[in-house]
Amino acid sequence: MQYQRDRRTDFVTSAGPGLDIALPFGDHWKLDLWGTSQYFYFHRSKELRRWTGGGGLVLLWATTGTRASLSSTADRDFSRPSFEVDARVVSTQNNLAGTLERGLGRLTLVARATFSRSKLDSGQEFRGADLPTALTTNRFAAVPELRFRLTPLSSLLIEGGYEATRFPNAGTRNFHQQSVGAGILSTGFFKGQVTAGVRRNRLAGGGASNTQLYLRGSLAQQLGRRINLKESYTQESAISAFAVEDGLPTFERRSLSLDLGIRITSRIDLRLGGTYETIKSDGLVNVILDDGTKATGLRDDAAYIGSADLGIRLGRARLGMFTSYTTRESLFFSDFGIDGLQAGARLEYSPR
Repeated sequence: MQYQRDRRTDFVTSAGPGLDIALPFGDHWKLDLWGTSQYFYFHRSKELRRWTGGGGLVLLWATTGTRASLSSTADRDFSRPSFEVDARVVSTQNNLAGTLERGLGRLTLVARATFSRSKLDSGQEFRGADLPTALTTNRFAAVPELRFRLTPLSSLLIEGGYEATRFPNAGTRNFHQQSVGAGILSTGFFKGQVTAGVRRNRLAGGGASNTQLYLRGSLAQQLGRRINLKESYTQESAISAFAVEDGLPTFERRSLSLDLGIRITSRIDLRLGGTYETIKSDGLVNVILDDGTKATGLRDDAAYIGSADLGIRLGRARLGMFTSYTTRESLFFSDFGIDGLQAGARLEYSPR
């Protein structure tokens, strides 16, 4: 449901079937297939009711020292594209990705390439932004990576990246991104990786550009038999729906998350989470305020999210009661401030 400054309460439920099949064949090959379908039912907001779903396949090949994969997915999505747009949007997502990994003793070479297409249905608008024009994209990315094993539990990472983003309905927004960085990969008590580097965005036709440092990481720890802790930090450049003409169509998103899992008994568990997220536009944005007037300025928002989920396992199923609270403040556009509370139940079932 769309976030609103006026309180609005609704009941929402979603359910649907899913299928996941793994088919090994030959000596080195494996094929994974999956598909899902889900219906969103809103009791009061009837205009938001709809089906979503998708599917995909992954072809895997592995032999001594070498691994490769090729995947393709297609999804019909109905969600918020980011904190910048406080409304669910209908879109079709297509992705094609390939990975090649070669081990050479302590050295591992990895090459990844992806092509993704996001197409929004026509007629969707939010605060003056024509969303199909601003957010329909074709993106190509190539990411080479080098890993050097320092110890049995840690490796040094060196990474690069090139990404080209095209807007079929707004060619002046096309831009390129280049990045280079280094980091550490660990499989010890602190499992995960942390990388830092420099990233540059530039309009394809020349003009506006932005260069800045980045940091990202994801770690996990097992604290005894019953407690696990996960931390993640994301710093990325995302597509803006409100950027002015001739400016970079991006904003900087930074997100810090902590997740704590506690196994109370063999059947009962508790999940707690907290997130702090900021978004800052890389240039001026145009928005329509609550009173209908147009405003131009920089966007600088900060949001806090807290969540809790208490669940009980019933065989292969898990029934959870959950709640989450979200609050956000916008420095220059007070109309973007929100407060939202969500509570409900979730039933999960895994056949294996």
